[in-house]
Amino acid sequence: MSRYAWYTRVTDTLHRLTVLTLVGGTLYMSGGLAYTLYMNGKKYEQQMTQQKALEEDNQQLQSPTAPPTE
Repeated sequence: MSRYAWYTRVTDTLHRLTVLTLVGGTLYMSGGLAYTLYMNGKKYEQQMTQQKALEEDNQQLQSPTAPPTE
């Protein structure tokens, strides 16, 4: 097995670290983005459910003799 010059090994090591940093950072940021989108979607769904319930309550209070709408 032939030995490489020291500068070739240093350059190879720096290149590997750069690639691993870029790949790791990309995966980390993608995971954070996916988590944020999931949590925001969940929060939005809860808000819409609460808003719909409040609207239904308001409709019932405004017209108590009207039949419930589905």
